[in-house]
Amino acid sequence: MSITTLFPDPLLGPGRLLPHLARRTLRKVALGGVLALALVGIGGLYLASQQPERVIRRELLAAAGEFGSPLVPNPTAAMRQAMRRHFGEADVDVDANRSWPNVAVTIRGVDREACEAAALTARRIEGPIVVNLDAPRSPADCRETNDMTWWIMP
Repeated sequence: MSITTLFPDPLLGPGRLLPHLARRTLRKVALGGVLALALVGIGGLYLASQQPERVIRRELLAAAGEFGSPLVPNPTAAMRQAMRRHFGEADVDVDANRSWPNVAVTIRGVDREACEAAALTARRIEGPIVVNLDAPRSPADCRETNDMTWWIMP
């Protein structure tokens, strides 16, 4: 008789260690998945509850950050696409066909309340890259549906 037959393997068989570890690991993985989904849901709710003017301002700042340096004479197609990705709105135009200012960003279909608030909050953003509202010029110029244009200038 060999020594291996005298001692039963504690890792295998019903009620043994291996099935118990598998169940515990499965529970931990499932709990981690539920927590990850909850965090994603909370993040989505947070973004959905943001005020439109703050969202527009944040998107404009992120798009302006794509310049990386104030010495860009004309943005490349890749840079324009990277700028466009920062906007969650479906109807946004990024126009870089003019030589100066470098980029015009037009957000289409902005309602009156969001337009008025954005005209105050994101009218001009100073920094290494300047973001300046072109149209509408003031909150009084906002209509029921608006196309708002900002210049992003290095």
